[in-house]
Amino acid sequence: MGGRDRSDVVEVVRASADLREIVSDYIPLKKSGAKFRALCPFHTEKTPSFWVDADKQLFYCFGCGVGGDVFKFVMLYEKMEFPEALKMLAGRYGIPLPVGRREENSDRQKVLAVNRQAVGYFREQLQRSGGEAARKYLASRGLGRETIEQWQLGFAPDGWSGLKSHLAGKVPEEHAVLAGLLARKEETGRTYDRFRDRVIFPILNLSDEMVGFGGRVIGAGEPKYLNSPETAAFSKGENLYGLPLAKEGIRKQGHLVLVEGYMDVIALHRAGVTEAVGTLGTGFTAGHVRLLKRFTDRVVVNFDPDAAGRAATKRSLEVLLENGFEVVVVALPPGKDPDLYVREFGAEGYRARLAEALPYIEYLTREVAGRVDVAQTKGKIEALNEVLPFLARLDNPVQRAGHVEMLATVFGIEDRLVLQELATAVRERRKTLDPHGAVAAAPARGVSESEARLVRALMDDGEARGVLLGEIEEDDIEPGRVAEIVKAIRRSVEKGEDVTYPRIGADVSDPARDLLTRIAAASHPPASLEEGRGCLKGLRASRLQRQMGEIQKRLEGGGEAALIDELLRRKVMLKRRIEALRDASAS
Repeated sequence: MGGRDRSDVVEVVRASADLREIVSDYIPLKKSGAKFRALCPFHTEKTPSFWVDADKQLFYCFGCGVGGDVFKFVMLYEKMEFPEALKMLAGRYGIPLPVGRREENSDRQKVLAVNRQAVGYFREQLQRSGGEAARKYLASRGLGRETIEQWQLGFAPDGWSGLKSHLAGKVPEEHAVLAGLLARKEETGRTYDRFRDRVIFPILNLSDEMVGFGGRVIGAGEPKYLNSPETAAFSKGENLYGLPLAKEGIRKQGHLVLVEGYMDVIALHRAGVTEAVGTLGTGFTAGHVRLLKRFTDRVVVNFDPDAAGRAATKRSLEVLLENGFEVVVVALPPGKDPDLYVREFGAEGYRARLAEALPYIEYLTREVAGRVDVAQTKGKIEALNEVLPFLARLDNPVQRAGHVEMLATVFGIEDRLVLQELATAVRERRKTLDPHGAVAAAPARGVSESEARLVRALMDDGEARGVLLGEIEEDDIEPGRVAEIVKAIRRSVEKGEDVTYPRIGADVSDPARDLLTRIAAASHPPASLEEGRGCLKGLRASRLQRQMGEIQKRLEGGGEAALIDELLRRKVMLKRRIEALRDASAS
């Protein structure tokens, strides 16, 4: 390139690149007169409105208004910045880019040069006799030669100087220390291999530069996973594993699947979930956000279902939500990380889980409901105070308000005071709920607010009693004192008797009579049909949700095909009933 500067190179690349050829690598073009047309790759359409003018070397879409030259197309399609697009096109057409002397001698370039030498060594070691245990491990995880080649997997032998000896004479030792591939003993100053007896996962950035490595120990040993340290070329908070290979999948699916481990990413790609990327053993950072924003604003989070995975999910949600991402969460059965789940249930099974991914607020709500006792008002408030900080991050007040009913249903909240306080907290984006007065609102120990208010409506309002007795289903109320009272009320009505507290109290057991007395004595607003119906809908929704949860647990346990089909049929029916109940409540 001699003395050419950057502007000269841009013009040489622009003159050398064939836009029609480049575009044809991504989408099929059809000749139409002197131009070429296709379905636009940048928005969804049924009639082609994307045109390429080979003479002018320009493209334009009449549907979405996007257009430009070859650099613009590559930047849009590959989600690249201009320098990356220039480097990619220059490489394709064999045009060397000018590199300043200062850049050639930078620490970053030194690290990249060492990494290029190291990856060849690791890959070679995997194929040698010493790599047999690593090959068996990879085979046990379902990885064949093609996958190993695609991800450039390697092996670091169990020794202190294998890589060090390989690099000797090729790169200065200090450069290998800069790259984090050699570590130095403080006492003696001697260097040794950082990665030993580990399967090696090379980490590439969006420019396909080998910036670092991850190593998974073979057999027992700690730490289980070891990454390159922070270097001039590598930062865990600025890179995501598998992103270069996931770009196309993210573009096609319109979202990204975020997982934890190297093997999770590879397993999902093998199963066709090519939009998966992985964090590198660090918390989700602003650097990760910048990377993702280039590709999508929709993220599916699927971390391991153990306690550490749930904690990582919450930390990631905080960062993603603060930066305006649309987030859903995949919940896998206990003990099943994405890698294991795909190997057991296949790509279709995992895609089904993706389709069932819950909006992040609903995921958190159900996760909290599984840990906190929400049978009593105090527990409900505790549970709400875990969820509200995440709900407060939603900017849209309509979206925030839309979650109130879901929270009330999952946590079984029917008490008027608690519901009012919840609605106010959500509207004001508060992160905690004021429990003042709400705990005292529960009228009877062991009985939900909705059950007590339903009894009150049946006892105190003749119109409500006649309507509600016709609407109550046998399973709406769990067996116990409340069910006994409702049956006694029904018997009195069928006999044509007046429904009074003394009469009903005389027709039930002592525990049910005590409950009826407490309900009558508690201060409360006048009973009404509207309130009674609201309580009944809440009870019914809770029952249907419980049944849905029981069916899901049985599905996760597996079984004969006929049983699974029946459970799925029942699940669909329950889901329709729940949706119908929600629609009725909203109307």
